[in-house]
Amino acid sequence: MNLVELSENQKSEYNHFVENQESGSFLQSWEWGGWQKTLGRDVRRFKVLDETNNQIASIQLIKTLLPFKRHYWYAPYGPVVSQSCNEFQVDDCIAGLKEKFIGEVFIRIEPKLRIPGILKNAKKSFYNVQPGRTLVLNLSLPEEELLRQMHHKTRYNIKVAEKHGVKVEKEFAISAGNGLFYKEAIDLIVKTAERRKFRTFNRDYYNKLVNFFALRKKCNLNLHLFKAVYKGELLASSIMIDYGNIRTYLFGGSSSEHKNVMAPFLMHFEAMKDAKEKGLKFYDFWGTETSSGKSPGFVRFKLGFGGEEKKYEGAYDIVISQKKYGLYQVIRFINRLLK
Repeated sequence: MNLVELSENQKSEYNHFVENQESGSFLQSWEWGGWQKTLGRDVRRFKVLDETNNQIASIQLIKTLLPFKRHYWYAPYGPVVSQSCNEFQVDDCIAGLKEKFIGEVFIRIEPKLRIPGILKNAKKSFYNVQPGRTLVLNLSLPEEELLRQMHHKTRYNIKVAEKHGVKVEKEFAISAGNGLFYKEAIDLIVKTAERRKFRTFNRDYYNKLVNFFALRKKCNLNLHLFKAVYKGELLASSIMIDYGNIRTYLFGGSSSEHKNVMAPFLMHFEAMKDAKEKGLKFYDFWGTETSSGKSPGFVRFKLGFGGEEKKYEGAYDIVISQKKYGLYQVIRFINRLLK
């Protein structure tokens, strides 16, 4: 088993592997790592080769701060592994990672699928960073079948929005920081989180995110901004990401005005139809629980669209320094008590 660190000229090779694995995610894409670098975070990427020099895994790790000027390395929805990866190779891979990161506190991995042998090599984390469950719709189904699988109230609300004349705007040719209702769309996402008391990013983060990917229109990861408009007023907005064969609903917001026209329902349905037209195979609603495992009210909205709920493996910590990791756990426990 050989753990090889990758350089910039291996971007295409890296993305090809990630995109073609069931456990692949845009969070493990080269482009997402590039976005993290603009936020001032270090990023390291590796591929894992078996004894016959065939690639069996890849992992992108992002440097993440801890208290007291410490940090750990985090692989969101990673590593990405092939189905041929076995328990002995996992043992070797973890040993190799520990050697690459000597002196660090720990490495947090968060694989989407169960990896053989991971339980004996890593410690289950107290919480997930990314959603532990999500809802995925199969876009290869005919439009009529997608509608049939939805809850009857969801189908009804889509028709209500259509009858009220709600229009869904799609900006795929976003120019950085510009576009009809661009500022309002970002504001709506932030204000919705504040109204519902969700933890979210600030406006500056969203602006930088859109601008970063808007200026990279030919990359493997494509960002889209959807907006539902009623009589010239923005009622719903969402940021979505296409990677591989999946469209992911990443961030969204809705107005407290004109709720009776059901704008968010039509926005998602139009986004699904658009993804189908572009040949994408799946529509991921990005989470049916919070990081703590709770299922707040917005989950009912998502589940109304049908599809299949998927449960992921969750977060594990590969401990490098037992002493430093023990201190981290104590500080983490105290912080949770004080919240």
